[in-house]
Amino acid sequence: MRILTVGQLDGYQRRKDRSISLRFITQEKTSSEVMEIDQLLDTYGIIYFRGEENLNQEEIAELDAIEMDLYDQPKSQSQRLRNVFYKLWKQEGGKGEFKEYYKAQTERIIEHFKSKLNDE
Repeated sequence: MRILTVGQLDGYQRRKDRSISLRFITQEKTSSEVMEIDQLLDTYGIIYFRGEENLNQEEIAELDAIEMDLYDQPKSQSQRLRNVFYKLWKQEGGKGEFKEYYKAQTERIIEHFKSKLNDE
């Protein structure tokens, strides 16, 4: 589902976490268009705002082709892996410093994959 509409950037607000809240005003919308917008609340997406010129079909196709996999998860892969290691460390009794446990686990993974590399 997507929203493609003409609108005016009405303002923005800086937030405590350094993100920005953008506010747009559109032309009148039908009840079904408002319902579609309502269904998109709290979802991740792409914002593309352009001044006076209209979008052409090539730009629309390019926007539709953007892979959202990177944005589906609010945490990066490395953050997720670190969190898993932390839970595992806690589950195993939380002995020693987590920093050292994390370093040992990541080193083990690195060495595992290095051993699979062909010497070229």
